Amino acid sequence: MDIGERIERRRATSPAANLVVEWSALSPVTHVANPVGRGSTLERLLDALDALFSDRLPPNVHLYGPPGAGKSALVSALFSQLGKQLSPGQGTILTTTRAVNQRGFDFVYIDSRRACTPFRLYRSVLDSLTDDHVPERGVGTGVLEEKLETAVRRSNRAVVVAVDHVNEEETLSAEEATALFDDMDESLSVLTVGRARESATRTLEIPAYSTHELVDVITERASRGLRQGVLDHTQVKTLAEWADGDAHDALAALFGAVTLAVDADADRVRDDDLRVAMDAVPSDGVSLGIVLSLPENRRGVLAELLELDADERTTVETSAAAIAAETDLSSGTVTRYLYELAEAGVLERVTTTNGRRSGRKPSRLEPRFPTLAFRALGEN
Repeated sequence: MDIGERIERRRATSPAANLVVEWSALSPVTHVANPVGRGSTLERLLDALDALFSDRLPPNVHLYGPPGAGKSALVSALFSQLGKQLSPGQGTILTTTRAVNQRGFDFVYIDSRRACTPFRLYRSVLDSLTDDHVPERGVGTGVLEEKLETAVRRSNRAVVVAVDHVNEEETLSAEEATALFDDMDESLSVLTVGRARESATRTLEIPAYSTHELVDVITERASRGLRQGVLDHTQVKTLAEWADGDAHDALAALFGAVTLAVDADADRVRDDDLRVAMDAVPSDGVSLGIVLSLPENRRGVLAELLELDADERTTVETSAAAIAAETDLSSGTVTRYLYELAEAGVLERVTTTNGRRSGRKPSRLEPRFPTLAFRALGEN
């Protein structure tokens, strides 16, 4: 954000206004146009894609790093800018050392949490490349692959596809995602993004944020999303140190703390708000992006689970019965959903100590995701 924009934002926000200027700027699932603190990694990623600036297709590459390191934010922002500057219709790029871009490229960013099968991945890429209707069902994966191959072959443009969040519980591995496009490798290259290093020929590691970098990230988001004076520097530093390099957790806690302050009609984020919000973000938990990509019925079950009283959460069965009473789902269906969510790590089964029946002790379910932010994002 430049100086003029900062001044105008403060002029437009009176002291009597609400705490929040822009909720989306605070959201941990929002990717900003210019990520903070990732300059050196951006340069290394541009080095890996350098062939683009000589009108050549870059080789496949895998970007990896820990949770909350800004991988998705960096890649989505970079592909957005590359699409504006190197895609057809955006003009040519001239420098003193580079040739004019003649061929043109299409840049496609895919979240594999929402395209977790070969069929969905092919469909998502094809849908991004054509204005024609792409069927969602009724055709086989092979048909979509052939349609995509034909579209790429007939075009005079090359395609660079970013496949984000590979190698998670429900997504393809980097190797699987890349192999799906092997027959198109003369005109299409793949950038995979995930947490773990893969056996790719070219890999690029992105480190966790330092505390200083994370302070800058939080400060930038707060300056866009909050009225002046709502969050002080000491609180920002506390949040950055607690998050230990994980921007997702830091922003999830910030989002939760702001919702608490708003609900209490406070004039700023209080230290207690921040403490409660940090407690609502589990250590090594599941990211909100994963939870929000779940089917609507699963998200609804999670939302109902968070509203249950303690005596309704003593076992999986009591929770399922209470949730079923508030929805149009049967108790059996809810029970199945809860066990599936526990298997996926979204919920954790905790053995209860007060069960009196013989055999395996009953268990209750505890959320493994930022609950305050999840609630607020579901309401907004």
